[in-house]
Amino acid sequence: MKVTVFGGGREVGRSGFEIRGESTKVILDYGVMIREDRPVFPLSTHARDLDGLIITHAHLDHSGGAPIFYVTENPRVFMTSTTKELTDILIKDLLHLSSYFLPYEALELRTMIERNEDIGNTARIGNAEVEFYNSGHIPGSINVLLRLDGKKVWYSGDFNTIDTVLLRAGVVPDTEMDFAIIESTYATVDHPPREESEKRLIEVLNDVVEGGGLALIPAFSVGRSQEILCVLQKHNFKYSIAIDGMSRVATKLIASAPETVRNPELLKKAMSRAKWVAGQKDRDKVLNKPGVVITSSGMLTGGASVYYMEKIRNRSRDCVVLVSFQIPGTPGRVLLDEGVYGPPGEKRKVKCRVEWIDFSSHCGKTELMKVVKSLKGNPKILCVHGEPISCTSFAEQIRQETGLEAYAPSLGDSFTI
Repeated sequence: MKVTVFGGGREVGRSGFEIRGESTKVILDYGVMIREDRPVFPLSTHARDLDGLIITHAHLDHSGGAPIFYVTENPRVFMTSTTKELTDILIKDLLHLSSYFLPYEALELRTMIERNEDIGNTARIGNAEVEFYNSGHIPGSINVLLRLDGKKVWYSGDFNTIDTVLLRAGVVPDTEMDFAIIESTYATVDHPPREESEKRLIEVLNDVVEGGGLALIPAFSVGRSQEILCVLQKHNFKYSIAIDGMSRVATKLIASAPETVRNPELLKKAMSRAKWVAGQKDRDKVLNKPGVVITSSGMLTGGASVYYMEKIRNRSRDCVVLVSFQIPGTPGRVLLDEGVYGPPGEKRKVKCRVEWIDFSSHCGKTELMKVVKSLKGNPKILCVHGEPISCTSFAEQIRQETGLEAYAPSLGDSFTI
């Protein structure tokens, strides 16, 4: 069996991995990296001999390139029903908002969605037997154990092994395996206890609103927006809360699948308290009085968060509270690192307050090593989906602490099992 890294090697933003056996070919995720000037996709591969495509969750860095396979062919695709619905709305939004060329159109997306086979616990793809487990990352997310030609490969996707307000902890397969592809997003840092992050968020928001300001919370529309809503409800946050952008659609969709969240009643209460922004008049109202607005996108790359950011950037009473991972080069990351915001060539120092609070839906350093040490068998390990230092240091730590073979692969690298 051969494993090839199509995307996600020493980078975050376009995950994609090919598993090829003697007569079976499976793709695990196929995302897109959104840069300021252009989208970047994983390495290309022929669709005609593809037995199946598995999408672990709806975030665009794992799903946004998948419609490419439907330009010329019609392969099977496997997602949970929640991931299918969320992927559909996120990629439609990408097509609608893109000011650059995408190598597929709405027709290819529709074909892909129609070809989806909703998954339960197992599936057969070509000669591969596949098992699916909850990943605890966002609603509908999974990790994958694939058995093919006498070998077992585990792919973590994005995963989290702690309970959050929104989701139950992810599950790692309890079986011997030969190969593991593991995310490394936060392999060099530990997250603070969740209770500390929740407390800090409430303190910051109270401070801003009581000072007469607006707190903008750019958040991933799928997962993070709903968690922040639930956190505010859990702590009985008493001030105005508005929700805007794609976060509105995603929240309603997730609420319609209560089995995907830990406390559906808490989410429903939070939704009933929030003000749902329906147009420009509502946005103007939100901007002109103290309160909180939760909206996509989480890295300030587009959507309603960009509109609000342009309005508050020079207002010293206001605050932007980043609660999502910020990929290097994105406007959110540049704002955090340099305190500037604006289009290329026109970035200026902001006057508004800038905060970052860790609400990660990924394992931290300690949890990642616990996962590695819990793996059965003697698997080779690929450390992927992280900045270069995260992947390389994680691989080195695994080698030192477990004696397992571990690698930080680059784009295009292949491994034979």
